[in-house]
Amino acid sequence: MPEIEMTKDYVLDIGQIDARGIARPSAVVDFMQDLATRHAAEMGLSQIVAEKGGIFVLSRLKYTLSRPLRSYETVRIRTWPRQLHGAAWYRDYVFCAPDGTELGGAVTVWAIVDVQSHRLLRPKALGMTFEDQIVGKPETLRAIRAEQLTPCFDRVVRYSDIDVNRHLNNVKAVDILSDAFGLEEDESRWVSQMQVNYISESTCGTTLTLARGQNADGALCVSAFDGETEKVQAKVQFSSL
Repeated sequence: MPEIEMTKDYVLDIGQIDARGIARPSAVVDFMQDLATRHAAEMGLSQIVAEKGGIFVLSRLKYTLSRPLRSYETVRIRTWPRQLHGAAWYRDYVFCAPDGTELGGAVTVWAIVDVQSHRLLRPKALGMTFEDQIVGKPETLRAIRAEQLTPCFDRVVRYSDIDVNRHLNNVKAVDILSDAFGLEEDESRWVSQMQVNYISESTCGTTLTLARGQNADGALCVSAFDGETEKVQAKVQFSSL
């Protein structure tokens, strides 16, 4: 077991479900981001980063669930930082029911960015240290390579989409991407696995063009573009309800 970890129970609220009463993908990401932020603060890492003029930035994530989460269900999430790897900081997660039944797992990749210059800051150069905590076979998240992306709709980033850094909120970005998954067209499916790569920032007023296609394995891929610039991308796998 990892030596440095945090566990917290989350209740799936009515505002985090879809028309079928199951968790939207953004709800899972919201839980993961909240727990990581709390744990970084408890470890004293948030203070170290702030004193050096930096902020944590979520770069990539991937989660897998064995079944959908339903309204007002409690999910217990445990997280630990896996290792510092260059400018990247990996973090792993396990999702469980309150009785201990495992429901899935996840991994996130974080970076530290200088607020003024937007340059990457290396964690070890800031004095961030902890022993590698590798459990099982850790996964490395790669770029998503989609083929023949076809535009499907535009979406303007508005006030309610922006976070404290005045950029498109990570959770809101997942909601926007999810609108291109086609779930309203086929309610027999749910998102059992999703990878999201945050590539660059989007600010209020940006018009994003959503496009979807497939990768070489046939998985659905969705990307959001500002003109020719790709801002965020996702790859999803569906399971039957």
